[in-house]
Amino acid sequence: MTKLKSWSAVATSGGHTWRTLPVPHADPDKQHLNEDWRDVASPAALRDAIGGRLALVTATTAKSPVLCVEYLITARAESFKEQGGETDAPAYFRDAQAFLEARHGAANVVAVNVQNDESAPHLVVYVVPLVERPARTIRKSVFAGGRDENGKLKRVTKQIHQPAEVVLSADHYNGTPAKLSSLQTAFAEEVATKHRLARGLELSAASHTTNKQHHEALARALAGHIDLTAAELERRGRLWSKETPEEQAARLSELIRDHYAPVIACAASAVHDRRRANEMEETARRHQERYKAAARELAAFTEGLSDAQQSEVKQAASQLRRESEERKRWEAEQARQQREEAEREQKREALRERERLERRERALVERLKSASPLAFAGANEATRRECWGLLASRDDLAQAFELMSASPYFDSAGHLTDVGHRAVLSATDPAAGKPPGPRERSEATLQNTPPTGPKGPNM
Repeated sequence: MTKLKSWSAVATSGGHTWRTLPVPHADPDKQHLNEDWRDVASPAALRDAIGGRLALVTATTAKSPVLCVEYLITARAESFKEQGGETDAPAYFRDAQAFLEARHGAANVVAVNVQNDESAPHLVVYVVPLVERPARTIRKSVFAGGRDENGKLKRVTKQIHQPAEVVLSADHYNGTPAKLSSLQTAFAEEVATKHRLARGLELSAASHTTNKQHHEALARALAGHIDLTAAELERRGRLWSKETPEEQAARLSELIRDHYAPVIACAASAVHDRRRANEMEETARRHQERYKAAARELAAFTEGLSDAQQSEVKQAASQLRRESEERKRWEAEQARQQREEAEREQKREALRERERLERRERALVERLKSASPLAFAGANEATRRECWGLLASRDDLAQAFELMSASPYFDSAGHLTDVGHRAVLSATDPAAGKPPGPRERSEATLQNTPPTGPKGPNM
């Protein structure tokens, strides 16, 4: 995990990821095998994606907050199937991506790049560490004015309402060694173990040797390596060959460099090996301190007991562990059965709802086949809209749809026209029994007009 605190750091990291900057340890012939699992595929696109998420920030928590967190997920080369191991890289990386999305939110994972042009496959994930804080009440000490009996400024504690906010905080996720250690452990338990990988040594004092550091050490060693000159050959006597002294010097220098290159590489990394040994020694010391503390805690349970009594304590502890494991298995089985029963009930409820809807649709279809336009117009709006969809979509309702479409009560979308509204009002008004006036007679004549309107579902 690396914190990118500036745009220049983002650009440098992006240039390394998408190979716009030199990467000596990457094979250019395999660069086409690299993949992007997000739309971001260049340093410029990475900057834009990060900027888009930063636009959501509503409050600041630090003067210069971390803009982006870069995660590197990999394993030793020999662990992967490509090198004869048991770990399938794409599956491992998919689970790792899901782990980080659950940790940070999928929207905050702005770029995902798989690198297959190195000795071991790598997954690089860029995350904008946004934190959504709900509205809350905080207690804050403020000056109250005046001084107390000791001459100090008086302070009081007030409750202040803090509205909901979105902040940028990498420390919220990875701000302490304890959080980083917890991250390693959680990743190992939830992702790595499923792919036959094991967590690194806990409490390790080791620090990472970057590729840059290794190549710089190797370059320094090779730069100081032996390099013969033509003058040196002349002092030893001219060789019996057609080569010039310059050609002889170049040939022998190249021969010596090739022969001793592995030794030089080992010597160049010797300082790192010594540091590694010191770090492992410190790691062992930390574990020893932890085990001593645990031993002291355990001694409190057995101090003053005879061997037989200690044996009884061990047996009781073993019995309690077995009961605890059995209870956990029973609880897990109960939870599984409850989940399965809930899923079955959901399926049954979905089936009942589908059958209810099918019965309702069949009933509506039968009613629509014999319904008059006036009766259809008198239905409530929701029922009429539902039935209009049935009329337009079912072949067995084509005749009813033709009748309704030609009626002056409805427009082409099935809504009531003014004529339809008046017809419904006339049918429900107690005064409708009066002799029809000129206007009603006109509408009645219009209602009895033979259908001539447009037909079909595409009105």
